[in-house]
Amino acid sequence: MINRRSRAPANIIWSLALLLLAAACLAYSSGYVAAHNSANNSDVPPKQPYGDYLAGLHAVIHSDLRAAAEFHEKALALDPDNKMILKKAFMVFISDGRYDLAKKVADKLAELNVSDSMVQMFLFLEKAKSKEYDAALLALDKLGNAGVYGLFKPLFKSWILLAQGKSVEAETTINTLLKTKGFKGFKQFHAGLFYDFTGKSQLAEDLYSTSLIVPGAMSLRIVEAYGELLRRLGRAKDARQLYVNYLEKAPDNAILKQALYDVDHDAPAAFFIKSENDAMAEIFYSAANFLMQDDVRTPATVYLRFANYMKPDFYLADFLLGQIFEVEKYFDGALEQFDHISQKHPLYIIARLQMAWTYEKMGQLDKAIDVMTKLSVEFPDNSKILSSLGDIYRMHNHFKEAETYYSQYIGNLKTLEEKNWSIFYTRGIVYEQDNKWALAEADFLKALELHPDQPQVLNYLAYSWVDKGKNIKKAQKMLERAAELRPYDGYIIDSLGWAMYRIGDMTKAVEYLEKAVLLQTDDWAINDHLGDAYWAVGRKYEAKFQWRHALSLKPDEALVAKIRSKIRDGKK
Repeated sequence: MINRRSRAPANIIWSLALLLLAAACLAYSSGYVAAHNSANNSDVPPKQPYGDYLAGLHAVIHSDLRAAAEFHEKALALDPDNKMILKKAFMVFISDGRYDLAKKVADKLAELNVSDSMVQMFLFLEKAKSKEYDAALLALDKLGNAGVYGLFKPLFKSWILLAQGKSVEAETTINTLLKTKGFKGFKQFHAGLFYDFTGKSQLAEDLYSTSLIVPGAMSLRIVEAYGELLRRLGRAKDARQLYVNYLEKAPDNAILKQALYDVDHDAPAAFFIKSENDAMAEIFYSAANFLMQDDVRTPATVYLRFANYMKPDFYLADFLLGQIFEVEKYFDGALEQFDHISQKHPLYIIARLQMAWTYEKMGQLDKAIDVMTKLSVEFPDNSKILSSLGDIYRMHNHFKEAETYYSQYIGNLKTLEEKNWSIFYTRGIVYEQDNKWALAEADFLKALELHPDQPQVLNYLAYSWVDKGKNIKKAQKMLERAAELRPYDGYIIDSLGWAMYRIGDMTKAVEYLEKAVLLQTDDWAINDHLGDAYWAVGRKYEAKFQWRHALSLKPDEALVAKIRSKIRDGKK
């Protein structure tokens, strides 16, 4: 999801900015000291804002928005008219959701006649939210039409005009926008929302259905809006079919699953957009989603904050913002966003699980398990929660606990389907790690029964057989099949090479293991296997090189002494 290339230049720019600013600060300090000494003046110099500003920039680079906001606030207290600090502070305050501080800075920049599109956008939103519609339109006119603002402005203007009761002018603005080039799906969807809200259902339906087939459209969000319209029109069957069709593409989408449940249980349908504020929030959410397709996170973050400003309970925006913060390693911010999502919202379970995994990334395993455990009490039959508990225990080598939750998951299955192969495979790995081979073998075989020729299962079971010296010929055939299905999987090629080694075909063993090392360059076990094969064919210097390389890749502690012994004495 993340475009590292788009982030690198930003980091370089900020690093250069820090260096330049540091140089400026040093020059200022040197000049001041020289002047101070020449005048033999003992007065204490006034405190400057640059230390806090530099600290704030450093916090931004390291994705600690909370600290960045606090440092920028301190810097502004020392130099409240500094335009450079004001502009940067505004972006930091908005990104961290500190709207009151952002408002003060925006007003100050306006007072200083500093032109900035994001600031002007916020000033427009502030007027729109407070229902000062004439002032909002004036602020919107100052925004300009460059880039994306030429797309945003007509949409915003149409909703403000509608709020003023000027529906004809509002429709004219929307229709003019639809005739322009570019962003076709985006414009049709938001025009559909406009006509849906104003009660022109046929126009809305036409726009929704047309926008669904535009390449790159936000189809799932359109489906939600279109489905609600169909249900309000009494066309529950059409809405149901729409949900079913798109659940085939996104079977785990919690919102569409809830929509399907609602239509099957005759839950009342609601308007997708309930106010002009909702509509403007939706524009920003759509824009953020498009940006995140290319992993452009900084403007996406600001747009999502604008969305939350206009619609504080916009949980989709909270969730996407939490995901961005998690990737940025701004974990406190991620936790705050996930925690904001209502228990009644379809994303609640997923958000709580994301919270738990965020705690795990922070090294707070107890908190992670506590969140998941409480969630499992709330939803005892939810397979996603049970598998997540199994996964987190497995990842931290608590195999008995992992077995318990995986077994509970399996016990809740009413019928077994092909897709269930993975839970048997995963529990099999846990059993194998916990030295319960008979149970592990049974689970691997069950996984293959559900999904024959599944390469991961073929590899794990066959490799285990080879390592135990049993079913070697059968294991060889299974590994050959797995390698045929996944010819560029280094682990599978390693398993096949190791099988050749165990049955004594050293030529084939070397061939496969050399290929495995090239495919998977960072696994100590593959290098260790290749070293053994080289030693067996008399390539002793190369064998020791591979064993030394295996040591550099940090093997399991219990095997370090064994590998060192081979380097010293050779393979016995």
